[in-house]
Amino acid sequence: MNMVLMLAALLLASWASQAQVTLLDAASHDKFFTEIPKPGRIDVTNGAYIPMEMREVTQNLGLYVNGDKNGAKLWTKVWGYGRERGTVTYPGPTFLAMKDEAVDIKWTNNLPNEHLLPVDESLHWAAPPNYPRNGQPTVVHLHGGHTESASDGLPEAWYTRRFRDRGPTWVKKVYHYDNDQEAATLWYHDHALGITRLNVYAGLAGFYLLRDDNENGLIEDEVLPGGDFEREIVVQDHMFTSDGAHFLPSKTGDPWFGDPDDPLTLPLDPSVVAEFFGNFILVNGVAWPKMTTKQTKYRLRMLNGSDSRFYVFYLEKEGNEGTKEQFMQIGTDDGLLESPVPIYELVLAPGERADIVVDFSGYEAGDRILMKNRGPDEPFRGIYPAGHPLAGGLKDGEGGLLDEADEATTGKIMAFDIVGGSAPSFSVNTGTTLRDPIMRYDEGDADNVRKVAFFEGMDALGRLQPLLGVINGDLPKSAGPLNGSLAWFEPITENPMLNDVELWEAYNLTEDAHPMHLHLVSFQILDRVPIDAEAIGVTPQPQVEHHTAHTGMYGTGGYVRESDLAGNVDWLNAEDPAPNEDGWKDTFILPPGYMARVIAKFDRPGRYVWHCHILSHEDHEMMRPYEVVEAIPRPAVPVIEDFAVAEATLAPSFPNPSTGPTTIPFFLPTDEDILLTVMDFDGKVVKQLAFGHYPAGNHTVEWDGTNSAGTPVASGVYIYQLNTSDNVYGQQMIIQR
Repeated sequence: MNMVLMLAALLLASWASQAQVTLLDAASHDKFFTEIPKPGRIDVTNGAYIPMEMREVTQNLGLYVNGDKNGAKLWTKVWGYGRERGTVTYPGPTFLAMKDEAVDIKWTNNLPNEHLLPVDESLHWAAPPNYPRNGQPTVVHLHGGHTESASDGLPEAWYTRRFRDRGPTWVKKVYHYDNDQEAATLWYHDHALGITRLNVYAGLAGFYLLRDDNENGLIEDEVLPGGDFEREIVVQDHMFTSDGAHFLPSKTGDPWFGDPDDPLTLPLDPSVVAEFFGNFILVNGVAWPKMTTKQTKYRLRMLNGSDSRFYVFYLEKEGNEGTKEQFMQIGTDDGLLESPVPIYELVLAPGERADIVVDFSGYEAGDRILMKNRGPDEPFRGIYPAGHPLAGGLKDGEGGLLDEADEATTGKIMAFDIVGGSAPSFSVNTGTTLRDPIMRYDEGDADNVRKVAFFEGMDALGRLQPLLGVINGDLPKSAGPLNGSLAWFEPITENPMLNDVELWEAYNLTEDAHPMHLHLVSFQILDRVPIDAEAIGVTPQPQVEHHTAHTGMYGTGGYVRESDLAGNVDWLNAEDPAPNEDGWKDTFILPPGYMARVIAKFDRPGRYVWHCHILSHEDHEMMRPYEVVEAIPRPAVPVIEDFAVAEATLAPSFPNPSTGPTTIPFFLPTDEDILLTVMDFDGKVVKQLAFGHYPAGNHTVEWDGTNSAGTPVASGVYIYQLNTSDNVYGQQMIIQR
C-alpha cells in the first residue's frame, strides 16, 4: 500500500471511531441572568511564600440543560488553580501584590493522566516520557512580569504531576517574582510547549494585580475606584457539548470545519486547527453573566483570554440600540496611562489587557447597560480608519468588509444592571493626572535594530503553519546566516546585550493580524508603518533549505531579502500609536500589511520567548526563544605578555561584542601544531581560521565575521576554539549586527 493510501486508511478508521457529538446551542441559551463571579484574592502585598496547585474540579459555568435558566444546571470538568489542599477554581484566584515586595510561589501540578481535550502529539510539544503515565505537562508564566529566566515559565520548563517528568529547561519548583515594576494588570497562565492552547482552554489562567504607592494613593484619595468597585474581567470564547463538556475541534474534517467524506482533506486526528472561534462567551468563567452595579464609577481590569478571537468591545444602553456609550481607558498592559483617554470602543487581542473606568452614575436604577462585541467570528484584519469610505468597518483584506460578530451569540458579552443605594464617588475624569510622565524612548536611544517577521508556511503533514523569523541579508538560509522563517527548535537569532535598548521592526507578511508578545520586557510602540507586502514578496523556502520538523520531516516556509524592503515601506504614512495604547505594553496588534516598531530595554540576563499570542499559532511554531547575554569583558591588552607561562593561552577577542570583524589573540609557549575554529552555540563549525605549525610566542588571527562560504553570520553567541597537541581552549564572542 502506498503512503497516501495508508494515510487515507488510517484517517478513515480514525474518523469512523469518532463518536458524533451534539453541541449545546449558543443562540438559544438564556443570557444575562447569572451574577458574575468575583475571583478569590490572595493578598501578598507584604511578600509571601504561597504553595499553589493545579487540579481538576467540576464547576457550573452558567450553563443549563437545553439552555433554559429554569432547568437543571450543567456541570463542566475544568482545570483550575488554588492554594494547595484548598479550593481550586477556574479562573484561578487573583494575586494582589505590591511593588518591590517579592513573592515566591510553588506551582504544583496535581492534574490527572488524561487531558480534558484532544492532544495533538504530531506537534512539537512537551512529550513527557511514557506519556500520559505521569499526567499532563504544565508550566506557569506570569504574563507581563519582569521575571528572572528561571521563573518565567519557559515552554520547555514544563513538568508533570508532582514534578515527576521535567522539560529540558526546567530549573526549580518554587518560582520567584521580584515585582520590581510599576502597578499593572498582569495575568498568569499555562505555557507548556505545544499544549498551551489546551491547558488555557481547560481553565489554567488567573489575574495578578500589582500595586505601587502611586496607585494606592489614587485609590485612597478616591480618585480611582477600589474595593468592590474594582473588578477583574476575563473574556474567553468556548464551545460545549449538550451535556456541558468542553468541546474543541480537533480535526479539519469535523462537521463544523470541513468535508468528512473526503479523507484526503483530513489531517491526523486529533489535529491542531489554524484558529479557534467558539460561540459561547464566558466572562470570569460564566456564560454571558450580569453584574449588579451601583450608580458610580467602576474600574474594570479587562483581559482577552481567548485563543484566537479579537474583540471590539463597546457599551450600549438597552432600549437605546445603535448609540455607543463613552468610557475611559486608564491603563495598558503594564501600567497606567498619564491621563484617562475617552473611548467608545476597545479593541483587544488575545493576551492584551486594558484598564478601563465606566461611569454608571448618570443612569437610573433599573437601567441595563450591555457590553457588546463587534469583532469578527474569524481572523481579524483591522478596522478602516477615519476618512476612509468604509471608516469603522472591519477589513476583509480585499478592500471590503468582514461580517461583525453574531448578534445572537458572540456579539454579546455581559450586562450591567443598575441598582440604587449609597455608593462612594470617584473623581477620575479625562483631565486627571494618573502618574508622572512616562519615560519615553525614541529610535535614537536604540543600541541595536532588528528586523523580525511573521510568515505562513506548511508543516510536514501539509497543514498551514504560522511561523516567525528574521529578515537578515539577501541570501536564503541555506547560503549562510539564519534568515527567513524559523521553527522553535532552530538556533536563537535574537541575543540582546544585557541592558541594551533595542528597536524591533516587526513585519507582518501574512493575511491576518497577530498579537506579538515579548516576555520579560515592557516596551513602547513607536509607530505602525504600511508596507506593500505583495511587492516585497515572500520567496518560498524549498524543503531542503528550510527548517526540518522536530520529527525529521521537512516543512516549508519562506524568506524575504532585505533589499526587497527598499521602496516598499511607506514611511510617509507611519501611524503613531493610538492614545489609549501609548503606554507600557507587552502585547500589541500587528495588522497585515504593516510593519510595527517597538522599543524596549533588555535588563535581565537569560533565556526568554517572543511569540504570537494566538494560542493555536504559538503551539504550532509561531514562537521563538531569545536570550539576553552579558558582554564578555574586553582585555586591556589584547595579547599575552607573560612568556613564562607553561601552557598555551587563548585570549578574549576584540572587539567583543563585534559587528563582524574581530581579532583573536593566542599565545604558544613552544612551537606547536594548532587548529583554530569558530563554532556556533550548538557546536557546529562555522569557519576554520588557522591550521598548521606555529612558532612559540604571541599570535593574532583576524576573523571577518563570515562563514566558510564567505557569507556574514547572523547575530548571536559564537565559540572560538584553539586545539593544540595536548589541550583544547575555548572562548565566547558575540556578533551584534
